[in-house]
Amino acid sequence: NYALLRELEKSEDLSQKAAKLTEILDGVVSDYCDSNMVSGEIAWQLIQALSDLRLDSLRGKSDSE
Repeated sequence: NYALLRELEKSEDLSQKAAKLTEILDGVVSDYCDSNMVSGEIAWQLIQALSDLRLDSLRGKSDSE
């Protein structure tokens, strides 16, 4: 089935992109933590909070809503 094949290709492509992004983020976070003497847990918590804010911004949400 062509539709199923396309979905699998999208899924594999998304998995590959997620793996590459994870590799990049791990390197950046590691360098940041080493340079700034910040724990990995704190760095990832900051990323989580910043991600939430960025997603809200992209979705057109604001604190006033």
